[in-house]
Amino acid sequence: MIRVDLKIDLDVAETKGEPLFVTVTVIAPDPTEIPADPIVWFAWPGGGYNRRYFDLHLPGRHGFSQAEFHASKGAIFVACDHPGVGDAAVPKGAFGHSDIARVNAAAARAVLAGLKGGNLIPGLQAIAAPFPVAMGQSYGGLLLTHLQAEHGLFRGVAMLGWSGICTMVKDVSGQGNVAPPSELEGTPALRDGLNHPYRRSFHYDDVPEAIVAEDMLGYPARVGVPVPAWGTPHMPGGPNFAPERGPLGPSVVAKEAAAIDAPVFIGNGEIDTADNPHAEPTAYPRAPDVTTMILPRSSHMHNFAGTRDILWKRLQAWAVGIKDAWN
Repeated sequence: MIRVDLKIDLDVAETKGEPLFVTVTVIAPDPTEIPADPIVWFAWPGGGYNRRYFDLHLPGRHGFSQAEFHASKGAIFVACDHPGVGDAAVPKGAFGHSDIARVNAAAARAVLAGLKGGNLIPGLQAIAAPFPVAMGQSYGGLLLTHLQAEHGLFRGVAMLGWSGICTMVKDVSGQGNVAPPSELEGTPALRDGLNHPYRRSFHYDDVPEAIVAEDMLGYPARVGVPVPAWGTPHMPGGPNFAPERGPLGPSVVAKEAAAIDAPVFIGNGEIDTADNPHAEPTAYPRAPDVTTMILPRSSHMHNFAGTRDILWKRLQAWAVGIKDAWN
């Protein structure tokens, strides 16, 4: 299996005139096992997380890398940092949702061009006909909605833990709503990951406490606390992020979701941010194919759930299905 971190320099025409780059991790099968038309997954994380959320390597634990799972099925997986997140450059200017989506689209186009040209990774032959699909988890789903609506880059998009209708964070009972992250910053509740107000919303009861404690400590800003390998102190866009509106509440991306005309996969945990997961397909009236699933025994952060492989299998089968049907 191939695993390579790549710095993708971006044209200033895409970055509001700033010289920026983003970092991606490409995980791929052995070159001899890659077909001429492989599925190529692009994946963007949620707020407070970086690309390593999709390629988790936890001490003493195995089987947490979604990227490795898809690569084991013959796909190429590209885990991406948003600008201002992880190992990407931090914009000096104020970037909104469409600005970040434009940067993410430019990075994906650069990766696809490198795959087609055979010059992305030494030893990886030219890919004649990649089939690009994408997933966005949580805030990554918001930004992927903008990307697909405004740039139409992917043959299918998966919205994971993101609602095209109304996104809200559930309380500890999994029923009501809790305060948005901006109202939690600096409160004593964030100093103990196991008692974080978002614990039940983000992690199902059977997720090991060591993982929960590390992941939730200080979330979302994680100021003055250790930042896990998969975490970041900034929202997408960096500290000067200037979104048109926050991610929570109704109709945040109603116009953009309604413009998507590619197949859509909608994945939520039992406890997640969509008020009614079964209503989510109505947000995508132009999509020719809409699939929805609820991951059992999972909260919002699906890749930490004990049932995570069910979601991964469904995603891979979905991608294969739309490739066979729509290619």
